[in-house]
Amino acid sequence: MAENSTARVTTLDHVDNIKISSDVFAKPTNEYWALLSLRQGLEFLNRQVGECNKIVRQRVNPDEKLHIMVSGNCPEFEGVPLGLLTCAFHWYAVTACQYVRVVGAIAYRQDANRPLPPKYIEGVIPEVLAYRDKVAAHFAWAARHGQDTDAERLVSIMPSLTFVNDSFYVGGWNLSVRSGGKSSDSRTIRQWSLTDIHERLRGRYWPPAASRGTKGEDPPVHS
Repeated sequence: MAENSTARVTTLDHVDNIKISSDVFAKPTNEYWALLSLRQGLEFLNRQVGECNKIVRQRVNPDEKLHIMVSGNCPEFEGVPLGLLTCAFHWYAVTACQYVRVVGAIAYRQDANRPLPPKYIEGVIPEVLAYRDKVAAHFAWAARHGQDTDAERLVSIMPSLTFVNDSFYVGGWNLSVRSGGKSSDSRTIRQWSLTDIHERLRGRYWPPAASRGTKGEDPPVHS
């Protein structure tokens, strides 16, 4: 948290320089309480997925010198709760989009020249937003929205976990479908790693130099 002689300033976004001219996390309410709660959930999910990454990495790429991609019934996945891991990506996508959207809404209410919250999310975590819309919030296969393609509907319900180099990813399959004379693909559902995305969000919203906690602890009150 930056401080000067007249006011305490809270920085919500260190990249787009979104600031609040008070210490809103000293006694957080409403949207600021929500941000703290969402961050705690994101940190928790990141720790859980990070442990799964570590287990598999030690089995298949301990020196992190190989370029690999494994999925399905890989023997090295034994003991890793793939169902819970899949849900962790779903929960993370929904929660991360909630967090980013709230920050975008706060910024837009302060300054209407800033992007609307949906556009702000697209600029911060576009791959997570696409996964949230097509998979995590609801399977495109089940929703049957007109803007979803046949390929997106099918890939949304397929097992999507892959282990690439050193961590688990979702969105790694680009499926092409031809039905009723029409072709479609699922390229809008892009590949992403939960732990990589979390490091991106940390750098933007909770950089170490601005935090009063340490990695692995419960999130500090904001900075």
